[in-house]
Amino acid sequence: MKPRFTMASSAASHHAHMEMHRHILNRLRFGATGEQLDAVAHLTPDELVEQLLAAEPLEPGEPVLNGDDDWSTVPQWWLDTMRRPDAGAHERMVWFWHGHLTSSMDVASPALMYRQNLLLRRHALGNFRDLLQEITVDAAMLFWLNGAWSTAESPNENYARELMELFALGRNEGYTEDDVHQAAIALSGWWVDGDSDDTVRFDESIGPQRSVPLFGRRVRNATDVIDAVCDHPSCAPHIAGAVYRAFHGVDPTPEVRAELADVFAGSGLEIRPLLEATVRHSTFLGDPHPRPRTHLEWYIALTRLYRRDDLDVWPLYQLGQMPFSPPNVAGWPGHDRYLSVGAELTKAQLAFDLMWEAPTPEAVNADGSSTDDLVDELCWRAAISPSDHTRAALDDAYVNHPDEWEPYRAPMALVPLTPEFNIV
Repeated sequence: MKPRFTMASSAASHHAHMEMHRHILNRLRFGATGEQLDAVAHLTPDELVEQLLAAEPLEPGEPVLNGDDDWSTVPQWWLDTMRRPDAGAHERMVWFWHGHLTSSMDVASPALMYRQNLLLRRHALGNFRDLLQEITVDAAMLFWLNGAWSTAESPNENYARELMELFALGRNEGYTEDDVHQAAIALSGWWVDGDSDDTVRFDESIGPQRSVPLFGRRVRNATDVIDAVCDHPSCAPHIAGAVYRAFHGVDPTPEVRAELADVFAGSGLEIRPLLEATVRHSTFLGDPHPRPRTHLEWYIALTRLYRRDDLDVWPLYQLGQMPFSPPNVAGWPGHDRYLSVGAELTKAQLAFDLMWEAPTPEAVNADGSSTDDLVDELCWRAAISPSDHTRAALDDAYVNHPDEWEPYRAPMALVPLTPEFNIV
């Protein structure tokens, strides 16, 4: 059998080295596996970060859309993409932007959400100003925040408000209600042509007829508004803080946020330098902060543990983190909710239901009996280093499994519920 980094004979230095690698893979990919940890064991943490940042974006292919099943086809397509073993930093940033610049299949069609996903892919590590310019007049976003058919005479303020409050500046960060209203006027005039493949068009007759004041300048159209927002002093710190939170699991200190904001602003709002500065920061490698796995991360890790590439996307609906269906404009809630009692009960039921069709572990003999390496193999698959308490519970489940169960089923059902699997 392959050497397991979780075995008791591992040296302390080797254990610490692999734990850091596990941390890096869990944050810059959609979770670590034993195979992945073995493959990068020869790298230093800095070398591993460099390798992951340098990886090319995925080319996931296109979902087959036919109208009837698109509400499951499009999320399934993205789940299958994210759980590919080569899904890395770029794909993580596509997911980050989906939760930050939200839109939803609850309002926009799956086909339009797929188009928006392609938009996020183009700009995931590009320029934030370009990303914000393009998504402002994206059809899914126009539907989601009522920008379509907004008129200058009676502008809908939803997008202008969320643009400032959530997407670019932060709550109460240097703007007023009048700024929201004036921006809404300048953002008006756009509509979606349902008779022409949902092409986005601009109608001058309902758009702004004059420039309006915003942040000490005059703006007349969507381009002007986004430029004014991106040039606002709150923009770089807000985005720097959001990216830091996504990869570190906690908010940065004011000093770290200002440091990263300087990098972001100094690059002209280029996203790649911000990400690189974020994951190369001393707090990422020197003092990592454990955080709960999101439901998406947990489910992807479960499918890998169970070797179940055939599993569909709908358990994520049960867990409350279905791709393309954020709960509201603010995206999915913070990490603490991923460890709620209700969430753990749902995970337990899913783990129990889905493990029955899992392939037999390598550490099971031809006659069906388990070897002493069974728990080691399951922990290696999951890329966890169990505490003594967790290991004792898994060993006990293996020895005292229900009489009607194959011995390996009990620890297999429990591994996804361990603290080490749920907190990364």
